[in-house]
Amino acid sequence: MGRVSTFIFGMICGAGLLWGAMHYHVVRSDDGVYLVPKLSNNLQQAYVDIRGFTISDWQQNRTLAAAIIRNEKSHLLGDTSLNQFRGRIISAIDELLGTPRPET
Repeated sequence: MGRVSTFIFGMICGAGLLWGAMHYHVVRSDDGVYLVPKLSNNLQQAYVDIRGFTISDWQQNRTLAAAIIRNEKSHLLGDTSLNQFRGRIISAIDELLGTPRPET
């Protein structure tokens, strides 16, 4: 390929990636990667890793949570409160027993 055709090919690929970043959230969860259509077209939160999200994280990312619910992918939200509660109980028991907990 010549220099001009390589440049034009790069421009087309870049425009396609920019369009995708403006219209979709790429969401990384425990069970895979999902494309979630955005509620408004912008470049915010093009990629979000939700594997360690807590309730406060979801409160800070309300537009992402709304987009997930609106697009019927609410299984991605998980049961954050139950996971937090379970983690606190396990860490309290480990602290009482003096058992070190492995870092995850």
